[in-house]
Amino acid sequence: MAKFLQVKNLSAGYKFNNVTVQAVRNVSFDLKEGEFLGIAGESGCGKSTLAFAITRTLLSPGKIFGGQILINGKDILSLKEEEVRKIRWKEFSIVFQASMNVLNPVMKIKEQMYDAIIYHGHEYGKNLKKRAEELFEFVNISPKYLDAYPHQLSGGMKQRVVIAIALALNPKLIVMDEPTTALDVVVQRRILQEVDRLRKTFGFAVIFITHDLSLLVEISDTLAIMYAGEIIEKANSREIFSNPLHPYTFGLMNSFPPLMGKRKRLHGIAGHPPDLSKQIKGCSFFERCSKRINGKCDVIEPKLVEIERGHFVACNLYAKCYKESTEYGIRASN
Repeated sequence: MAKFLQVKNLSAGYKFNNVTVQAVRNVSFDLKEGEFLGIAGESGCGKSTLAFAITRTLLSPGKIFGGQILINGKDILSLKEEEVRKIRWKEFSIVFQASMNVLNPVMKIKEQMYDAIIYHGHEYGKNLKKRAEELFEFVNISPKYLDAYPHQLSGGMKQRVVIAIALALNPKLIVMDEPTTALDVVVQRRILQEVDRLRKTFGFAVIFITHDLSLLVEISDTLAIMYAGEIIEKANSREIFSNPLHPYTFGLMNSFPPLMGKRKRLHGIAGHPPDLSKQIKGCSFFERCSKRINGKCDVIEPKLVEIERGHFVACNLYAKCYKESTEYGIRASN
């Protein structure tokens, strides 16, 4: 399949009061047409900032410091805001965390759906009601709720409405930033299965961002693990589940209980993430890593390297990562 999205050396963050926070640090990845990419990591690792940067919705004091975001070969960072607004919702759309904050509480649902279609002058504008009813059927909501206000809908229904709005103009990519965070686990799974069904039906690609790794393992094609603003491991989701290579990924995989087997005591990852407003020397996971190598991991920042076929990891425990990092001088300390 062709590459629809290419992110190259993307750096983004926040700048205020002479303080710069590097929330996303030199992130690179490709997304194929129709692919489901899950991005997981603990709170504060830069997941949401990455989502806002990719969709050009990162507001002040947020700032994109460098890199490229190529959609069908065109760098959207080189486009003016008005040019981006014309392709947003058509080429790509975004579903935010809190659906209640997205939906206007004093407008009926149908009016909010019509707005996106009318603004972009889409052909669906000729029959707004018919298109809105189709979208509601896609996400399994009765069309009668088009005349409802947001407060009359449950949390799961509101989230489905936001997904329906994101689908309104048939985008080729939908970025979902923790859309199930405020929902209970049963509704979370239903929403995720619904998204996967729609993806297979209409062929759009998905970037699904969450801190809950267990949600993504079964449904996503590919998993990327973020830590301290970087992607530190990326592979087929089942490969990461059965064979995590990075110590941080291993810790995440062992932080949620299995459904079967003997009960065992779970252990969290000790320590805290690094301060992203300060320069990080060596591996960003050094202080928390039980397998760290003093004099090596605190000096050389590992490069994201393909260790096995399709399995990328950034860790100095693997000779190939260490070799490429030292050859290319990735933050080597004198």
